Amino acid sequence: MAVKALADGLIKLVELPSAPADTSAITSVEAAAGDDISGYVQTSDYKLGPTGSTTITEKPLNIKGDINVPVKTQYQGNQITLFRHYDAVNLQPDPTADATFDSFRTKGGTHYLLERRGGKDSGDAFADGDEYSYYVVVTDDPQPQQPEGYVKYTIPLYVQSAVLNATIDDGSA
Repeated sequence: MAVKALADGLIKLVELPSAPADTSAITSVEAAAGDDISGYVQTSDYKLGPTGSTTITEKPLNIKGDINVPVKTQYQGNQITLFRHYDAVNLQPDPTADATFDSFRTKGGTHYLLERRGGKDSGDAFADGDEYSYYVVVTDDPQPQQPEGYVKYTIPLYVQSAVLNATIDDGSA
């Protein structure tokens, strides 16, 4: 029997060190080489993925009205909000715990992001057959958030390329 799964805690986001050999068939070894940044990203405003495509009207002469056809995938409003991490002694950014923010803080930085949504816990490793989406993004300036709750910055992401709804391929299929 199939079941629906609540999304809570089921998004895994990994920053890969470089572009994979075949972005349409990323392996679990390539996925494991990345840093799991899921624990550093705020859930409430996480946006990474396509929005509605641009369209053109394509129809035969004998059809009345408009028939729209999707053309170009758009990626709008994509962003991540990262929590900052400070050492407990002098309350300065902790160089190890704050490494994720440090990686994304530079405007124009290129990042390779691998995302799995649903099914498995965020902490579970990628495995053969897992569905994923892969994004190459460029960052904008970090934007400080309201002085409530944890210290955090929202970082706009500009998607340069993407592979949507592909499957981890370890060659066992």
